[in-house]
Amino acid sequence: MITVIIPAVLRGLCGGTAKLVIAATTVDGLLRAVEERCPGFYDRVVEQGHVRPELMFALDGEVVPLALHDTLRSGAEIAIVPAMAGG
Repeated sequence: MITVIIPAVLRGLCGGTAKLVIAATTVDGLLRAVEERCPGFYDRVVEQGHVRPELMFALDGEVVPLALHDTLRSGAEIAIVPAMAGG
């Protein structure tokens, strides 16, 4: 099982839920499983077969580049991190 931290900007799709526990082995499988619970989620995170460029993932607290085909280990925690804008 993998714990997914949902960013505030996407929590409305998940009924306000901040965390989900999902069974998945790849990033794509994880995002599709979140979609089952939170309709519309996948299209907000994935575009044309790739993770949207304005999003990053923190895997166990460390921001890392992940692609949809990357595998995940059971017990991992994934936070979806929207890009910060400012100046």
